[in-house]
Amino acid sequence: MVEKQYFAVIGDIIGSRNVDDRAGLQRQLNAGLADVNRQYANQIASKYLLTIGDEFQGLLRTSEDLDRILASLRVAVHPVDLRFGIGVGGLVTPLREHAIGMDGPCFQRARMAIERAKERSTQIEVESGEAHPGFEIYSLLYSAMRRNWTKRQRQVIDLAMSGMDGVDIARLLEVSPPAVSQHLRAAGVTYVRKATATWLLTLVLIVNKDTFGGEVTSA
Repeated sequence: MVEKQYFAVIGDIIGSRNVDDRAGLQRQLNAGLADVNRQYANQIASKYLLTIGDEFQGLLRTSEDLDRILASLRVAVHPVDLRFGIGVGGLVTPLREHAIGMDGPCFQRARMAIERAKERSTQIEVESGEAHPGFEIYSLLYSAMRRNWTKRQRQVIDLAMSGMDGVDIARLLEVSPPAVSQHLRAAGVTYVRKATATWLLTLVLIVNKDTFGGEVTSA
C-alpha cells in the first residue's frame, strides 16, 4: 500500500525579538492563520496554529495553493517577515484536527527545512527526503530578491501572490493601480511567478514519483 504524502509547513517570524508589540503581532498572525484555515479548508489536513513562541505549523493534503497560503500569511504580519520550512512525506501518527501532537517524515523534514532556513538566512526551504537542485536554487534566488525589495514592494507582491488583483490591491493600499503595477514590475513579479510555478510543479512531481514509483515528466 502506497503511503499517503502530506506537506507539513513550519514557519516563524523573522526578528520577532526586535518587535515592540509582540502580543499584537501574534494576534495578527493568529488572524492570518484563521483566515487560511477557513479559505483553504478543503486542502488542509490539519489546521494551522501557533505552537511555541512565534512558531506555527500546519499540514496540507496538496501543494496546489501553497504559494497563496504562504503569501497570505506574510500579508497578515506585514511589515514583519516570515520564513518557512516545507516537509514532504508521510505520517506515523493519526491525523488530528490541528497540526500538533503528530509525527512522521513530513514534520521531521519540515523541522530540518526551517532550521536550514535559519542557518542560511533564507525565507523558504524544502526537504523532501532527496536532494533536488530546484529547491535550493529557488530558495537562494527568491530569498536574495526578497531581501532587496522595499517594504512596499514586499507588501504589494505578497498581496498579488496571495491572489489579489491590482485594482483590489490599489483600493486596499489607497494608491493608484499604475503605482501597484510599478511596484510589481520593480520587484520582478513576472520572474517570481514563473520561478514559483516551477517550484510548485517540482513538489507535485516528487509526490507523483513517490506515489507511482517512477520518474514523472511534464508534458
